[in-house]
Amino acid sequence: MFFPSMIWRMPGKKIYITFDDGPHSITPLILDVLNKHSVRATFFLSGKNIIGREEIVKRISTEGHSIGIHAFNHSRFLALSKERTKKEIEQTSQLLSQLIPQNIRFFRPPFGFFSWNTIAAARELGFFLIMWSCLTGDFYDWTNERIVNNVIKNLSGGSILVFHDNDLTQEKIVSLLNEVIPKIKYLGFEFGAIR
Repeated sequence: MFFPSMIWRMPGKKIYITFDDGPHSITPLILDVLNKHSVRATFFLSGKNIIGREEIVKRISTEGHSIGIHAFNHSRFLALSKERTKKEIEQTSQLLSQLIPQNIRFFRPPFGFFSWNTIAAARELGFFLIMWSCLTGDFYDWTNERIVNNVIKNLSGGSILVFHDNDLTQEKIVSLLNEVIPKIKYLGFEFGAIR
């Protein structure tokens, strides 16, 4: 992986499940599901959501998952300012460095909105920009079946899947993961955390 290329998929044959927007009160249940299925994933955390949920962040790290930054505030307007983007990455990075031993080097911009400012900010701070090959649709008012079908039809080796641990998905994310993970395994894929 070479910066400044934005990473839309990983090399190799594994599937990479990622979660945006956490930590959230639903995150511990997501971790339970991942443990049940022996899956390691990557969590892109929003700095403001870390405050008051520090123990969840520690658990994510302790259980072998990767952590990236999803800015401090979840704002579309971040892409307009290189300095603001740098500030939000640094603010979140500082919070995380007090909680976990991982060297955080991945950034996913909120809503996937980016500009040359985003790319420059991440590069100057030594971060890789991690995007995705499949936006699962878990935040839409779709049935689990429709979301699972969307994932399966867009699946190939190196796929980066985006799920969310937030208010919009909290009612269905656990059941959704319990459906989609076995189906991906049945197709012969293994899972990995972005490292």
